[in-house]
Amino acid sequence: MKKTFLRGVVAGAAATGMVLPLAALPAFGDAPAGTQVQLLNITDFHGRIAEAGHGVASVAERERAAFDGETAILTAGDDIGASTYASSSQEDQPTMDVLNAIGADAASVGNHEFDRGYADLRDRVSPNTDFPNVGANVYAKGTTEVADGIDPYAIVEQGDVRIGVIGAVTEETAQLVSPGGIEDIEFGDPVTAINDAAEELEALPDDEKPDLTVLAAHLGPGDVSDLDSALSSNEEFNSVVTGADASIDAMFFGHSHMQANFSAPVPGDDGRTRPVVQSGSYGEIVGKVTLTSEGEGDWSVDEQALLETADQSFDSPVVDEVDGIVADAEETANEIGSEVVGTIDEDITRAFNEDGSEDRGGESQLGNLVADALKEGVEMSQLEEADFGMTNPGGLRTDLLVDDVFGGEEPGEVTVGELNAVLPFANDHGVVTLTGADVIQLIEEQWQPDGASRSFLHMGISDELDVVYDSDAERGEHVVSVEFNGEEIDPNAEYRVATLSFLASGGDNFSAFANGEFQQSGITDFEVWENYFETRDVVEGDPQERQADFALDVINTEDLTASFAYSGGEEIEVEQGGDVGLTFMTEAARDIDGPFDLALELPEGFSADLAGVEDAFTAANATAAESAVLEKIAEGTTESELTVAAGDDVEAGEHTVTATLIADPEHAWWDDNPLPVSRSLDLTVTVTDAQPGEDDDDNGSDDGGNGDDGGSGDDGRDDDNGGDDNGSDDGGNGDDGRDDDARDDDNGDLPRTGAELGGILGLAAALVAAGGAALAASRKRGKGL
Repeated sequence: MKKTFLRGVVAGAAATGMVLPLAALPAFGDAPAGTQVQLLNITDFHGRIAEAGHGVASVAERERAAFDGETAILTAGDDIGASTYASSSQEDQPTMDVLNAIGADAASVGNHEFDRGYADLRDRVSPNTDFPNVGANVYAKGTTEVADGIDPYAIVEQGDVRIGVIGAVTEETAQLVSPGGIEDIEFGDPVTAINDAAEELEALPDDEKPDLTVLAAHLGPGDVSDLDSALSSNEEFNSVVTGADASIDAMFFGHSHMQANFSAPVPGDDGRTRPVVQSGSYGEIVGKVTLTSEGEGDWSVDEQALLETADQSFDSPVVDEVDGIVADAEETANEIGSEVVGTIDEDITRAFNEDGSEDRGGESQLGNLVADALKEGVEMSQLEEADFGMTNPGGLRTDLLVDDVFGGEEPGEVTVGELNAVLPFANDHGVVTLTGADVIQLIEEQWQPDGASRSFLHMGISDELDVVYDSDAERGEHVVSVEFNGEEIDPNAEYRVATLSFLASGGDNFSAFANGEFQQSGITDFEVWENYFETRDVVEGDPQERQADFALDVINTEDLTASFAYSGGEEIEVEQGGDVGLTFMTEAARDIDGPFDLALELPEGFSADLAGVEDAFTAANATAAESAVLEKIAEGTTESELTVAAGDDVEAGEHTVTATLIADPEHAWWDDNPLPVSRSLDLTVTVTDAQPGEDDDDNGSDDGGNGDDGGSGDDGRDDDNGGDDNGSDDGGNGDDGRDDDARDDDNGDLPRTGAELGGILGLAAALVAAGGAALAASRKRGKGL
């Protein structure tokens, strides 16, 4: 079967950036009526030659053999990059060989074709493929001329049929690959570039014009439930489907790894539709569109389908050739990658959605582990030590599973090949020095710009960082707290952040990295990753999450408030050697299962007794007198007594008792329940000198506190004394001796003027003290509180 290509050049009107109205372009081509064409497509193959090479080849050969007309095979980008080890271990040459063997006719460039930089695509990849790599919106920097080694379109000749194939890639590619590798090119608006290419095709001589025109675009929808949802889910996809030239007869998309099979209206041509197909990813699907010429450049669609490749086999020399390429690639990869470099005893994975698909907006043990490795890996180099590490979720391409076996290793043993499959991009490793304000901005930049393919990207962070954010906050205000080694990060201080070149150059829209200079360590992220495993007997994932979403906190999301109250008024006072009774109170709209940890952090010389709390909340025995575990918080109001005592040697004056409440971090919170956020409240306790006796001048008047020197008549005590025994000589008789709204520790209703542990009432962080005590929210991992 003879195939020839006319590779596109930018010339004439297209070079000026002119775009003609859709109606100005006549239908071109002169294929006789009844001519049939079959278009087969894959996208986002990502070098899955061992997993899907045989199936893709078999389906392609089967469909080609069964079709009476001409067949063209197209790809919509990301053929290489982020590949499994059989291909990535050999710089994806085996994948190029497989696509050559299958007979690919044209391929749109995807963002992953630029993983090793534009020069690699131009000088190595393009010369090693038997098909053109097309991308009409990939321009030489500062121009609208398509970059060398890439073509805006190709014309594929199959028999007597000429098929024009226009390529395009998402404009977001500039944020998806290392900026250092694309310094000589830029990515333009795909619709403008597509229509420029269509105009150039129309300007060709009659004997060179295509009979039909096809688009292969590496950009795609975020929702494929129906066409309207798909168009609404991604602005770029919408603009291409609704704005690409009417001369385009069929459209193949990629990038979002979803399966789509729609018919969309053709702009400016009432009643006419054209196929809009996306063939999933990893070679699991071959998209198929068949068309019949109606003459005078018009084509009707006979069939459009998504064909599964799993378990498909077809007897063909082409399939045999593909099988041979794959076998040779696996043998070489096994030799390179079978070395055992470490051990795991539990799976360490990425984050996933409920349907099992990868969730790059979720925190993962794997992402945090890679960040740990990046931080530690600086010690392998000449660079000064890093403070912490950060990585992006898109850099994690598979999981580390105990039962995965790469070569002949035992379950749980981790090989070079398995590690490479996790981090296949060979990014440069190094350190960026940033201010604390820059680090806070990086956390904020997890919320991606409007129009990005993913609205939120959850960074992996190393163990030194603890983050609390509020996903319900306004843009730019999501970050509640960032702690470094347990202390709030200083916006003005400098911190050394270990990361990889992709992020250091501002990849994935993390632009704050550009505020510092990237010092390269001279090693790759994979070498750091490998060393991390080689230096440990067993590598374990951290069971504690490192970023807490306050909006999802179990206390914040339930109808729950908690507070402390004191019967003596708003100021808590206690004598040296004495104690003071407090009430811990909760109000809940319904029963809320725990466990919850309640604790008091006491100054030196203080002690506490939480036995009453344990009784009221059916709590477990406390590990210390200052803490209790609440198994459940009951519906309604629950009050319990606790005591704080000041030792004889405690100095008079103000002291701070810190109360904390947290949903127990030992509970199974990870990805199954809202993450607990620690709520802390500082209670000011004033210690007074021990009193010499009842008749001391400071103890109030002889007439029960109602004389000129007796302080408040309502309280029946001196203004300076918070003791429980003060009052009149008659004993401070009940209601007559104090305010109606106050009582001693044993009688009456408590005032609601104490300190509240804020619940869901829109409070930005946690425990709120009446009288203006500061809010505080933090993530305290592994400390129980």
